[in-house]
Amino acid sequence: MIGLSDSTRRMAELLKLGATMLAEKCPVEGCSYPLFRLKSGEVVCPVHGRVYLVKTDEEAADVRKRVILRNVLDLLEEKVLEELYRLSQDLRSSSQLIINYLEVLERVRRLKTSSS
Repeated sequence: MIGLSDSTRRMAELLKLGATMLAEKCPVEGCSYPLFRLKSGEVVCPVHGRVYLVKTDEEAADVRKRVILRNVLDLLEEKVLEELYRLSQDLRSSSQLIINYLEVLERVRRLKTSSS
């Protein structure tokens, strides 16, 4: 597919995966690409990814709330993983330090035993 834009390539990929092209256009201002419904029921724009189609202000408020909560959960999960990584690094450092102390202790004991 020489010369095709990334969005056109993405639309082709979506169709190959069995997505259905919808009559609706992306609701993001300035985007005129058609929307696609995945087999899972999720609606996506080939440029912006997941989008939500709403008919009322109440539905829009509900979607905003769900998106904000999803973003908060993603951020918290990322922070937990970062902290676990930091702790594992600290544990490795502490473990190495303990090993070094034990090796020194063993050498000192050997010296003590050999000098007695």
